[in-house]
Amino acid sequence: MNFLKLMHSIKTNKLSLKTLPAAMLVMCFLTLTGCSKPQSSINATYIERLSSTVDTSTTEPAPLKQLPLLQPPPIAQSDLTLSIVELAGISQCKLNVLISEHNNQLGKTASAAGQLKYQINFIKSAQVCLNSLDKNSPSYTKILAAKNYKQIHLMHSFNAMLFKEPELNKTWLLTSNELSNEPAGFSDTLQALKQLVLIKQQINAKEFNKINSDSIFSALEQLNKFQFNQALIQSVRKQVVLNNNATQLVKTLNFNTLCPEGKNNKNAKIISNVFQKFYLQQIQPYQAQLTGYLEALQPLYNELWFNESISSPQINNLVKTGSTSNLLNLLKSSVKKHVVWWQGFYKTCEISPI
Repeated sequence: MNFLKLMHSIKTNKLSLKTLPAAMLVMCFLTLTGCSKPQSSINATYIERLSSTVDTSTTEPAPLKQLPLLQPPPIAQSDLTLSIVELAGISQCKLNVLISEHNNQLGKTASAAGQLKYQINFIKSAQVCLNSLDKNSPSYTKILAAKNYKQIHLMHSFNAMLFKEPELNKTWLLTSNELSNEPAGFSDTLQALKQLVLIKQQINAKEFNKINSDSIFSALEQLNKFQFNQALIQSVRKQVVLNNNATQLVKTLNFNTLCPEGKNNKNAKIISNVFQKFYLQQIQPYQAQLTGYLEALQPLYNELWFNESISSPQINNLVKTGSTSNLLNLLKSSVKKHVVWWQGFYKTCEISPI
């Protein structure tokens, strides 16, 4: 059966999907729902059209490099323990239940986020428990020492979460995913990162009692649901490379050849149309959208990652506030360089861009 006739039969209910072979079902599904191409394919088409019009070769854009995270440095392990008798002696404290739960099999296999949550809850519960104990008792001395140890190393636990939890460490990994024109998850991602940044700020300020440990997992849930950060960073890095590649191409063009004085400037008009159709109408609005996302999220990336023990120099450069090589400024700069060439083109060739 002719494929177009087949599709018409399905749409008019003359043929059941149940009767189709699997391969044909896939073809039908893709045709009916549409296949979304990555946004960077528009940039590639733009560069191809420019190069074919002026009959010049293009260079392959530089491949993106992986952004590595660094293994958290080891810390001295605490050997403080409470005996069964000592645990029984603090049965009036919520800390007793917390320690018992942590020492069972579930606690021993807790994720980095689960470990961080436990450390926070221990610190908060320990102080309440200490207030009810005799300061001269062994239990008081041990709990106080454990609380102080956990407070000192709480930021290490936070960074271990950034390093180990996939919702966070995948932020910097290369991916095949790019943001679409209408991506879901920006507001949820923004809120999730704000929750994590607040926890980090409270740790640094030693405001342990203000920390809402439940927000750790609610934030990770939102980040996992949309994986917005990874796609955004991938998209921005790719757009920067493609902008620079397009600028490298147009800078090889000679205005005297494109629009010689007193002669036909057909090629100039054609590449002007290419610029308007692909860059002005499709690429630039998309890049403006990416810029808006970054303006909101990059300060949070900076708060979470900049100059931490787990952040490589490459990551530090991309999130450093005010740096010309951070993500936001790299994107803006690549756009500006490309548009500046076209401004010179329109002025020299006396062609209206509208």
